[in-house]
Amino acid sequence: MIAHWYVYLTLAIVSVFLLWICDKFQIIKSKPLRTLIVIFVSVFICWGIYDIILGTK
Repeated sequence: MIAHWYVYLTLAIVSVFLLWICDKFQIIKSKPLRTLIVIFVSVFICWGIYDIILGTK
C-alpha cells in the first residue's frame, strides 16, 4: 500500500483552518462539539477533493 501523505497533510490543513474559523466567530459554543463537527466536516471536504481532483478516472 502506498502512503498518500498529501491526503493527510490536506486533511490537517483543512481541519486547522475550519477550527480557527469556528473559534474566531464562536459558531458553536461547546468546544468538544465544535471539534467533533470540524473533524467530520473536514473529512467530507477532503474526501470530496480527493475523489474529484485526485481520484482515478
